[in-house]
Amino acid sequence: MLKRKLNQQKDSLENGEPTKSFPRQDTTSDFFVEPLWLKFYETEVKLNEALDKLAPPASTPFIYNPIVYASQLHRDYLRRYMDGPKKLVFVGMNPGPNGMGQTGVRAYSCILSDPNELTHCRTLQIPFGNVRTVKVSMQLAGPVDQPPVVHPKRPVAGLDCRTEEPSGVRLWELFLRLAGSMQIFSRQCFVHNFCPLAFFGADGKNITPSELTGPYKRQLGDLCLETLDEQLELLKPHVIVAVGNAPTAAS
Repeated sequence: MLKRKLNQQKDSLENGEPTKSFPRQDTTSDFFVEPLWLKFYETEVKLNEALDKLAPPASTPFIYNPIVYASQLHRDYLRRYMDGPKKLVFVGMNPGPNGMGQTGVRAYSCILSDPNELTHCRTLQIPFGNVRTVKVSMQLAGPVDQPPVVHPKRPVAGLDCRTEEPSGVRLWELFLRLAGSMQIFSRQCFVHNFCPLAFFGADGKNITPSELTGPYKRQLGDLCLETLDEQLELLKPHVIVAVGNAPTAAS
């Protein structure tokens, strides 16, 4: 088959027949097209660049972006579990102190009843990504760096974090109970956060995006919503589930 094809090509050249033109330089073969997860990640990078240009209020002196300092884990999460469009997308608000803030895998924000627990760990970058789920169920591992400025009550320990993210435990255990495994769940579903940033006050208090004030709150919301629109165009979900009231209010 291949030999016959080559001979036909040779005969065409000898007879002076025009050969097929190559694709224009501004086109790309489907064989080399960017994977979906990388296109998605590029929207997050663009959003981070835009957010870096904003002036946050003085009431939030500590801002963590786990997509940056936990980028390896976050990209591994996307690479492994975003292999195509998803029928169902869950959207949370922003990284939780003991979940996405530690791992780069999405997690809820939570408030701990014991202030001493704050010394154990903070933030991954996987949505609702408590450490045990990330390590055991998702089978992800890797280094986690540090934010540029760290509050002493909000340290980042990555996968060494010993404090569970309660909302992450509840959510992922529900998903795994219904689907049976991450592989089955991820065929149809994906979990994402509206905002990639975690905010802390001077006292270390966790500040949710809805608690922000001034022009920054509106600018942040507009940029995140614009990016979410792009991301949903990529994922093409049939159903979008807002986890909590904040993502619904933001949209």
